[in-house]
Amino acid sequence: MEYIERKEYFKVCLVRVQADEYVILKGPEEEKRLTKALRSDYNFTKYEKMLRLLAEEVVQQEYRKEFYSIFSTENILGEFEKGRYVVEYSYMRNVGRQQKMVTTRVYPRMMQGGSVEEFMVYVVCHEEGCKCGIENAEEDGGL
Repeated sequence: MEYIERKEYFKVCLVRVQADEYVILKGPEEEKRLTKALRSDYNFTKYEKMLRLLAEEVVQQEYRKEFYSIFSTENILGEFEKGRYVVEYSYMRNVGRQQKMVTTRVYPRMMQGGSVEEFMVYVVCHEEGCKCGIENAEEDGGL
């Protein structure tokens, strides 16, 4: 697993599958506000709702379908069940007021009895010298 210093991450999230929790540990304030507005819904989990919002609001249009397909709960859990240790995809998204290429990596966090209960989501910018992760860290008290 490639190690990148924590302050370089643009966004870090924890997803608790059974508890239906989507927690942004580090990331843009507007996305944190969106997570607080998510309500329980019988048709979609909070993670799936957030995934749809992100696809529609921040992911560049030509990447949306694949973004949603790759990061859907069903696909992620299926990949982990097959023995993969990371689900990864690179795409263009809004970072502040600019479109930037980012890579999102999802790792299983807890496995009991062969099932994933939690997973971590890390988003990293590709641009050399990009300060978006550092700005988020300063804004969030160094997370």
